[in-house]
Amino acid sequence: MSNGAIRRIPATEAKTHFGRIVQEVAASGTPVVIQTRGQDQAAIVSVDDLRRLSSPEEEQPTSDWEKTQAALKKAGLLVEPTPEMRRRAERYDARYTPEERARILAELRELRLEPLLSEVILRNREWHPSAEYSDED
Repeated sequence: MSNGAIRRIPATEAKTHFGRIVQEVAASGTPVVIQTRGQDQAAIVSVDDLRRLSSPEEEQPTSDWEKTQAALKKAGLLVEPTPEMRRRAERYDARYTPEERARILAELRELRLEPLLSEVILRNREWHPSAEYSDED
């Protein structure tokens, strides 16, 4: 869980602002406890926190997609988006229609990078800040 802080709100507030509360929990990782008459009743937690709280057999990735994500996370090559990254994605989504986004994605998929992105990643993993710059790279 994020920083140990837990936010408590009345059930009426949760009902009124449910979508916003879910987005905040997902972005910040701060759990929200729902109260009725001042008593804790339920909680909204991020999916990552739920996975950590689940039993080990439930944590095992089942699909190839989940296995790939787990391997990339373990290698430090995939991280959860920051709140700023999420805001930028929301601004992008608001700027373009679904059709425009599909067209842009199709154009990006047609790009051929030289060198391949995988080669760039491998080279950068070998680079160290103390290494001298070489024109041959």
